[in-house]
Order: sequence, then C-alpha cells, then structure tokens
Amino acid sequence: MTETAAVRWEPARGRDPSAPRSFALWFGVLGPPLAWAAHLVLGDLIFELGCGPAVRGGPILSLTLEAWAIIQTVAAAAVTIAAGLVAYRAWRTLRRAADGPRWDRAHAFAVAGMASALVYLVLIGYGFLVTVFLRTCAPSP
Repeated sequence: MTETAAVRWEPARGRDPSAPRSFALWFGVLGPPLAWAAHLVLGDLIFELGCGPAVRGGPILSLTLEAWAIIQTVAAAAVTIAAGLVAYRAWRTLRRAADGPRWDRAHAFAVAGMASALVYLVLIGYGFLVTVFLRTCAPSP
C-alpha cells in the first residue's frame, strides 16, 4: 500500500456529522421516505397476494393479513423513528461546532432529517387505520 492511499482512507469520516458522506445525515433525510415507500409497496403486496384466489384472505405464514399490516407498519415506523433520532443526535452534535459553509450544509441536512422523520411518521401512522376501518378482501361498493 502506498503512502498516498493510506492518507486518503479515513474510516471515521462517515461518523462526523459535518462530513459530506455522513451516514447520520443521509439516513436521517433518506430513511423516512424509503421506509414509507417500502410500507406502501409491501402493504399493497400483502393484501394483493392475501386476497388472491389462492389464499382468499386466509393466513400467510400462520398470521392474518391484519397482523401483517400491523407488523410492517410498526417496522416502517421504527425505521423512521430511528432516522429521526439519528438526525436529532447529529443536530445536537453540530450545535456545538463552529460556523461555516460546511456547518451550514450539515445543519440544514440534520434539520431536514428531523422534519422528514416527522412528516413520514404521520404518513406511516395512517397505516394503523387500515386495520380499524377497512374490511379485509371486501369488494368495493
């Protein structure tokens, strides 16, 4: 390994919230919408497969469709909450840092991550209403 290659490799770079490749900032911003998208797609997939002719609303892997809806909603909410907490922790760390253009970008990312988590948590939370108000595999009126 050359001296130049050893100097470029920085393992702790992703842990620094002010770094452009900060995992905390990117996960905070992108984690909630990706969790919501997975929640939306998997929720539709579960009910499309579960209400199909082969299953007809019966259990999938010994769990009802409503149980699967709750499980995937809780999982998506947990990812969104984790992303929001990671962004909040990065924001708190950045509050103690010095000002500058690098700090401004990182601070905006942290705030966007917290806001993203809040918005998408509300959207994912609506997934709990499915099991309360909708009948499984019922035809549309």
